Amino acid sequence: MGAVLAALEPVQIASILVKTAMYVGALLAAGSVINLWLLTELDTPARRRLRRLAAMSAVAGVVFGALSIPLRAAFLYGGFEGGLDPVMLRIVLFSPLGYSVGVMTLGLTAVALVALDRRWTGLIALAGVLLVAISFALRGHAVSQPRALLSLLFVVHILAASFWIGGFYPLHDMAGRGTTAAARTAERFGRAALIMVGLLVLAGATLLWLLAGNPLTALAQPWGQSVALKLMVVAGLLGLAGLNKLRLTPALAATGDGGPLRRSIRWEMAVFVLILLITASFTSLVAPEHPG
Repeated sequence: MGAVLAALEPVQIASILVKTAMYVGALLAAGSVINLWLLTELDTPARRRLRRLAAMSAVAGVVFGALSIPLRAAFLYGGFEGGLDPVMLRIVLFSPLGYSVGVMTLGLTAVALVALDRRWTGLIALAGVLLVAISFALRGHAVSQPRALLSLLFVVHILAASFWIGGFYPLHDMAGRGTTAAARTAERFGRAALIMVGLLVLAGATLLWLLAGNPLTALAQPWGQSVALKLMVVAGLLGLAGLNKLRLTPALAATGDGGPLRRSIRWEMAVFVLILLITASFTSLVAPEHPG
């Protein structure tokens, strides 16, 4: 894995950074809508800000998704000039990545409508969330066999991850008020997170087994080493989540002081972005060497 990272070229670095930004925008937009639906205790200012965040994140996801097309062409070509080559662009546009970006753009456009705050826009935004999740199942390792099972697992994995990253901002926002509603919001998020994180881990573990076979054998590959690094960072994120649920949320309810919870959430945000950066790196550079 170290050799792969040491050999990175500028076009590869740019591709990884754009993919990471696309992941953040898409997951944050989808997750904001999920949390608008689940966290009924959010007050009016928090809901308004979360709708605005969903729309802005959706726009960012569309922009970086569009940028990923010429960058993938440049990546395949071996230089930035490939991003302007009509033949390479056509190849990428009609590849799984191109189809995925198209579906993601449609989904994020639907998500952005949530900013209008109408009943019908909320339902359309939820449909957009599903399209965003499906878009991740149209690319990369998800097109391997058994495709149907892998696609389902990717959709579950993305929805659960979206919920988690989408909950950071409203929890941080509400915790700053130190109100009873803030404590109830944190408690509701914690209960939902038990299910979502369980689904996230279960889907991720099953994907790892299907894609790499024996995990111990996979550790000898750059792909397996990258996944192991990601899992270690995820373990740290789970530790922060456990701290929030078991200590900081009860402290907020007891004292009204949301400062410690807000600081922990900021750390969670940073760790989650690191996880997405690692994911963007190994999905761009290496693949599992598994005969299945």
